[in-house]
Amino acid sequence: MLYLIIINLFTGRKLTPLKRLSPFVLLLLCSSWVFAEDVSIHLKWYHKFQFAGYYAAQQQGYFADEGYNVNLIEGGPKANHLHQLINGTSEYGVLGSEALNSLTLGSPIIIVASIFQHSPEILMVLKSSNIKSISEFKGKTLMLPNSNIAGQVEAMLLKNSIKNEDYRKLSYDGDVNHLINGSAFAIYGYISNEPNQLLQAGHEVDIFRPQDYGINFYGDSLATTQAELDNNPKRVAAIRRAVIRGWNYALIHPEEIITYIMNLQTKNPKPFSLQQQQYEAGATIDLIDTNSVPLGTSSPDRWAAMFDTYNEVTGGQAIFTPSVIYNEFHQDQSWLKYILILLISAFIIITAMYTWNRALKHKLENAIDRLENATFKDVLTGLKNRSSMMLNIEKYRLEHRRGLYLVLIDIAGLQKINKDHGLQKADLLIQQAARLLALHASKSSQIYSLYAGKFAITAKAENFKDLEEKVNNLISKITQENESIVLRAGAVNLDFSLDNSTLTTRAELTLQHAKETQSSKLSFFNLLILEKANRNEALIAEVIQGIEHQEFIAYYQPKINYLTGEIQGLEALVRWNHPDKGILAPGKFLSIVERNPKVMMQLERAVINAILSDANALVSYFKKNSGFRLSINLSPILFTQPSLVQDLLSSCQKFSVNPENVEFELTESSMLEDLDLAIGISNQLQQAGFHVALDDFGTGYSSLSYIQNLPVNVIKLDYSFVKKIPKDIRSGFVVEHIISLAHKLGLIIVAEGVEEADQLLYLGNLKVDMIQGFFFFKPMPLDEVCQLDLTVNNYK
Repeated sequence: MLYLIIINLFTGRKLTPLKRLSPFVLLLLCSSWVFAEDVSIHLKWYHKFQFAGYYAAQQQGYFADEGYNVNLIEGGPKANHLHQLINGTSEYGVLGSEALNSLTLGSPIIIVASIFQHSPEILMVLKSSNIKSISEFKGKTLMLPNSNIAGQVEAMLLKNSIKNEDYRKLSYDGDVNHLINGSAFAIYGYISNEPNQLLQAGHEVDIFRPQDYGINFYGDSLATTQAELDNNPKRVAAIRRAVIRGWNYALIHPEEIITYIMNLQTKNPKPFSLQQQQYEAGATIDLIDTNSVPLGTSSPDRWAAMFDTYNEVTGGQAIFTPSVIYNEFHQDQSWLKYILILLISAFIIITAMYTWNRALKHKLENAIDRLENATFKDVLTGLKNRSSMMLNIEKYRLEHRRGLYLVLIDIAGLQKINKDHGLQKADLLIQQAARLLALHASKSSQIYSLYAGKFAITAKAENFKDLEEKVNNLISKITQENESIVLRAGAVNLDFSLDNSTLTTRAELTLQHAKETQSSKLSFFNLLILEKANRNEALIAEVIQGIEHQEFIAYYQPKINYLTGEIQGLEALVRWNHPDKGILAPGKFLSIVERNPKVMMQLERAVINAILSDANALVSYFKKNSGFRLSINLSPILFTQPSLVQDLLSSCQKFSVNPENVEFELTESSMLEDLDLAIGISNQLQQAGFHVALDDFGTGYSSLSYIQNLPVNVIKLDYSFVKKIPKDIRSGFVVEHIISLAHKLGLIIVAEGVEEADQLLYLGNLKVDMIQGFFFFKPMPLDEVCQLDLTVNNYK
């Protein structure tokens, strides 16, 4: 109707050729909803948040937008959704681990979209069982389904040298009471369900996820049959688009979709409560993991690895065929239809209006531009976006282009600018960088804005040296015009014998290498970078295994009271007692582990437990030295955890350690990053009985003004000042003022890194409280500490 009104405005009431064509144009544009087809999707269980994206697509009309009337069929224990899909009763289904089993048996299943990037399947034990390692499952009773369902869990056991004959298997019936009453030591379940059931029953559990052992299966996927794809490829593409839109909406509006689900009629004899739905929503969002990959991504490489793992567990010989994975780009050609419709409509309208009114032509052109901009342009910078880049790379592949390179460029330090100065400042810097890239890049290059200050360039060059010269000149020009923009760049040759995922991964690894080395020049991909990434992955796997085997221990460095010579404290420092390489210092592994926050938290908690297990022996040995405390470092990752203080108290209680004997050291940089948060957590630690020390203090002279606001007991003077005194007058002046101010505020001051006698004398004259450093002792293991004299003599 609006279309006819606009035409009347330009042509009046007179019957014109445009008006004669109008019904046909309207029919073409509106055919998608006039002739809606009935389609069914069979869910695998009762109505719950596990299927939120499908409900959202229905509620928000996304299926209707594509021209389909979709019936969501509720599943249940007796509803064989896989059978209904294969025999054609349902056109689509939601499949979990049963999809892998079905594919290995040769069923005509097509994986349209892998919604859950990680499987929810886990193995659980009661926390009260105090299990330290998965190897303790040997000889125990485990409640597991058959391998066709629990294949990845069995693979996790097998990877840890636990074979079927090493444990008793209890037939799976889904009843968590087997774990509570002890008839099963461990049970199979979903991370989104059973842990919550047990918690509501008053039982905490420890969880063993195959993902943590390198077995990363997909979870729920939207699936169809080969016949549906062959006969209705456009419908498959349309249903996939609507489902992806639905999930995107559900992830942003979980509470709205939960309300919708709670109002659905269900066959479930025990409908899920609001609390259960909310718990599952949180777990589901983590499993979908849109932060890592786009929603619905299905990697043929991961599916092939899943086949290999399944064969290893079952003894099968199934061969993975990539054709079972829906290829969005090659198989979804619905965009051709829409472009064709758009072009035909545009041709009719422009041709007719060219005679009567050129203004309408301009309006139509502007509308097309806006549509293209919304799809293929980044709003912030006006550059083409990632979708445009991937489309062009695929185009280059089909055209067999040669001599092309993909360059990734990142603005260094953008995250810190974001935190310190806000989003507006960071966005302005991104816009400035985009403008300069567009200004100085060669006209034959294509520039793209990806996300968070990251750009891509596809460029032609004779060889890498030629590319290196071009990119380095580009970076140099930008830096000269705006010194606040620091860029890192990594490049890869667009070798089309590799798939797009491998090419972009290699480019990302090369950019990461440039950032780690802080190179101001272009870095080019080589196998050493790949080998380094593989080594880092292998190291992470070793660290995880080391945590399980309790290989991480503490060394201790004494802190000496300058006036009395008493050893008044020990700083605990992590060491890795590697089974093959011996004792490893943190420099050999910690910087790599810190890039993996999840593993870093596991390591830190393991180390804290190791230190607390030594604590009573140390406190008893030094009991005659008043005020003796054991110092433990807290990383910024653990420091910001909401349950930090309660977890630390629980650990102290576990090892019968008095919090008064423990001091936690927090770095100055981590505390000043979010001052309000730091003050709150420091207060909580002190209220719990712990002492708090500000470590590495003095790295920024301006930080002197913050001392009065920070609730700490101890200031540790940074080594960067200590090493310069007494020769450097400026450093000596800063140290003197820090010590004076700390004493006026009633704080204890510790000088760390003291190695020379003249440093010791200088600090003593400034009335420093405690000394730590190689002048007295290097870090040492527990048995050596417990042989030290309680007091150091003849040092002044």
